[in-house]
Amino acid sequence: MHKIFLLIFILIWPTFSYGLVFDLPKKGDDLVGEAKVTQVKPNEDFSDVAMRFDLGYYEMFEANPGINPDSPSVNTVLIVPTQYILPLEIKKNTIVINLAEMRLYYQSKDGNKIYIFPVGIGKEDWETPTGETTVVRKVKDPKWVVPESIYKFREAIGDKIEKVIPPGPDNPMGKYALVLSGTELLRIHGTNLPAGVGRRTSAGCIRLYESDIEQLYNLVSIGTKVIIINKPYKAGWAGKNLYLEAHMPLFEQRIEMGDDIKPALDVVSAATKGRNVIVDWKKVRAIVKEHLTVPRVVN
Repeated sequence: MHKIFLLIFILIWPTFSYGLVFDLPKKGDDLVGEAKVTQVKPNEDFSDVAMRFDLGYYEMFEANPGINPDSPSVNTVLIVPTQYILPLEIKKNTIVINLAEMRLYYQSKDGNKIYIFPVGIGKEDWETPTGETTVVRKVKDPKWVVPESIYKFREAIGDKIEKVIPPGPDNPMGKYALVLSGTELLRIHGTNLPAGVGRRTSAGCIRLYESDIEQLYNLVSIGTKVIIINKPYKAGWAGKNLYLEAHMPLFEQRIEMGDDIKPALDVVSAATKGRNVIVDWKKVRAIVKEHLTVPRVVN
């Protein structure tokens, strides 16, 4: 029966990339979406599967441990982690980017829809900064004025580039860009390297698939608030069930935190405040250790 159930999901689940859009959950609930499964097609790696479902590479990697991400066997069944606990910071006409998840959330201006997009973020030593900012400019077909630090770095490794890259296939910013306040260097933009979405591949900017940045570009306005956070653990409710979603912390956090799981315990405790609930703390610890990205019940 279990195999039949999986096969039905595989047959009905789409095989193309599309934007993830959800209705805002009812008041008091924090969960959207539903985890699914799929099968690996010939010549696919995890990046290819991720692009089919508008997900990022690393969330597919985390949700499917023990499977070779570069050459998974054809017909291997994979979990598609398309269920999410909404971040506490989400509200109307606000973009929330969680670096630990490598995901961007946007709640529509009327508050009724939630859009979720995978993102590429800054590499180690080129970290994407956290904090609050706003969209100050929207640019179609942007040119890339290469920052001096990047130009010197590329020159030092023998990969010299022009100081200005015009719009086109060689431009790493893609076809659309949202310029953020505080510095002209921090942008949410497209990419000419889609396999880099869901990875740490940028010099600090936030990269989206081209279809996703086009959609986001048309959704938001100048003045839209942007909140960048770095939270590997989220807890939230769906009805009477308390869920925990755990991601592998970024490298810098892992060095700082070591084996300390107190941040996850604190997140769960905060979600239970004012509620009469018995938490399965053993399960909480197991979820943190496994960091499979899919929300799981802990009460």
